[in-house]
Amino acid sequence: MAKDTVRIKAEGYYIENIDASQKEVAALYKVTEKTIGTWAKTYEWEQKRLDFHASPTRIKQLLQNELLNIAKGDTAKLPADAIAKLMSTLDRLDKKADPIVVKKILVDLDLYISQVDPEFAAKCTYYHKLFLQHRISLES
Repeated sequence: MAKDTVRIKAEGYYIENIDASQKEVAALYKVTEKTIGTWAKTYEWEQKRLDFHASPTRIKQLLQNELLNIAKGDTAKLPADAIAKLMSTLDRLDKKADPIVVKKILVDLDLYISQVDPEFAAKCTYYHKLFLQHRISLES
């Protein structure tokens, strides 16, 4: 397997498996621990791992799995009240657009458009700034 392919697969495994250690990943993908450590630092694996496991989508999946286990008759790992509160909070968050996330997306979009059509990108950027200001005013 090409080194880039190994790195990408190792990164995906590390990010998705929160209990996996760098040593375990190194053994699994037959590379040194030093290599994994370098990749983890260079490509910010820890932050990606935290983002992955803290995302509302991921949390919702975990809560849904908990509900499925309860429905099957398994013992609950969380109290029902806590599950209900978490689901309610996540539902409210789903209906809001975080201005920081909106800004990142719009900047990325502006950069992409500028590569295709710089003049149009300049026009878009103006409206994107107005839209972002609008989103921020809704948060207040």
